[in-house]
Amino acid sequence: MEDVLVLKDYKTVPDIVHEYSPTLKFGHIPLVIDNGSYQCRVGWSINDEPNLIFKNLIARPRKDRCKKDAEPPATPPIQIGNDIVNIEAVRFQLKTQFDKNVVTHFEAQEQVFDYIFSHLGIDNDGSVPHPIAMTEAFVTPNYSRQCYGVPGVSYGVDSLFSMYKNDIGDTALIVNCGYHTIHIIPVIRGQVIVDHARRINLGGSEMIYYLHKLLQLKYPVHVNAITMSRVEEILQEHCSIALDYQEEIRKWANPDYYEANVKRVQLPYVQTASSSGLTGMDMIEDGDTDEFNEAIKGFDIKSYEDLQRQITNIHMRIEKNKQRIVAAATAEENLETRPTGRLNPPTEPEAFQTWLNETRSKRWQLFFNEFLLICSSISREADSDSEADGERLMELEEALREYEPPPANSSQHHQLHLAIEPLRAPELMFQPSMMGNLEAGLAETMEYVFKHFSPEDQLLLANNVFLTGGSSQFPGLKERLERELLEMRPFQSTHKVVVAKNPSLDAWYGARDFAGSNEFENWCISKEDYYEMGGEYLKEHYASNKYYKSPAPIVDNSLAPSIDANVVKEEIVVDC
Repeated sequence: MEDVLVLKDYKTVPDIVHEYSPTLKFGHIPLVIDNGSYQCRVGWSINDEPNLIFKNLIARPRKDRCKKDAEPPATPPIQIGNDIVNIEAVRFQLKTQFDKNVVTHFEAQEQVFDYIFSHLGIDNDGSVPHPIAMTEAFVTPNYSRQCYGVPGVSYGVDSLFSMYKNDIGDTALIVNCGYHTIHIIPVIRGQVIVDHARRINLGGSEMIYYLHKLLQLKYPVHVNAITMSRVEEILQEHCSIALDYQEEIRKWANPDYYEANVKRVQLPYVQTASSSGLTGMDMIEDGDTDEFNEAIKGFDIKSYEDLQRQITNIHMRIEKNKQRIVAAATAEENLETRPTGRLNPPTEPEAFQTWLNETRSKRWQLFFNEFLLICSSISREADSDSEADGERLMELEEALREYEPPPANSSQHHQLHLAIEPLRAPELMFQPSMMGNLEAGLAETMEYVFKHFSPEDQLLLANNVFLTGGSSQFPGLKERLERELLEMRPFQSTHKVVVAKNPSLDAWYGARDFAGSNEFENWCISKEDYYEMGGEYLKEHYASNKYYKSPAPIVDNSLAPSIDANVVKEEIVVDC
């Protein structure tokens, strides 16, 4: 029997409140926050792993109108991260602080910070006495970067932190595959070439949405069972990138290849009670004759053949009763409807008794005639063709009961057959047009970036293509990029693709090493810098964005009312 994949339906576990030890409280230990658009990872710079990993989501469950205002709510008014145990129950109440991968909703971001500091056990009133190292998106617009009265904060790009964590050198072409975007960032001799970097507005969330629609259109009966969480699990665990997409699609046109390679995913279902009635038949099929004989003793059944005979007889009796019921209903429809009215009995006693006896006789005669009509419609000797057809039908039904295989298990009706869908969803990285996106794919964008550099720098970048980000973990992505580089690069030129050791966590690891360095305090924006330079100020370092001071607002005086300098002032005296 083919292997059937069972969905795990992961349930999140609420985060605990960690201990805020004296070493952390008085040791001036930096706090590291990888503020990703999919997951947020938080921990201290002295730890090996993050203390908190949760989805960057906020849910506001609707208020139960049946409850009074004085009653405490069954769920918290705001749920953040892992506090959202059943995400599908509040799917339409979810919100995030991000627009794509840039923080724009600062109220939501402040609520996430409250969640972080409270679960880390920080109990200082009104302030967080720890410097913070935080990741942000590449080329983030200027906005206020200071909050909570922290002594200092430093921002860095997640993909650059990941690059330096993997120690691949100071020249590389970074391909950061995120949850909403893909960035291609050229770094030459430690300098980020911002002008030639490019962004593709497509990521893991678009792949989930695309796969979700594909499966719902393919299985409209199971629309409610195909949830976003289950599709996300399918994408992360069962999808891959084809080396040659068109060739792989052609393979699936072969029925033998389909049967050998299709992935069957079992959806949850409730088994009907009627399916438990074939237990004895299952014993015979499994070879458990002793158990079968013990099971039929209590039902006055002698053997397996006797059981089959009784099952056939019962089915035939059921079919005959069904035919009688249908025939009776047809006969009743064909009966002539007689007008009803009140009878006027005679007033004399003798005449009344005679009339009563005649009425009773007519009633019984009508009952008998109706019975004869029904019987004649069920088995009519004159209609030999109908009788022959009925006998032939019974023979065919008996033959089907004997030789037809048993009906398939109801679980098979709740299975998803994944054929080309696991290839189509990740293929969006190379062909965004499949979902209506007019942007170029990953290979075309990389080739466009290469053209902005000299042949020498192109060779340096091609020999160190660095893959990072959560969406870079698809099997086959490295091999596909190597093939694309072979096609776009000059003949006999070399190229190399390097995958991050841990694409999802290397950004946090890199920021942790950065926060634990001796120069971290020099790269932090202090409160004095904030008051002197403004909220948009950013201190640059090897993994930060470039700081571009926001231009002064342009004042357009063309809309101001004009005043004529030659206006003569006159006084008018009015005699009253």
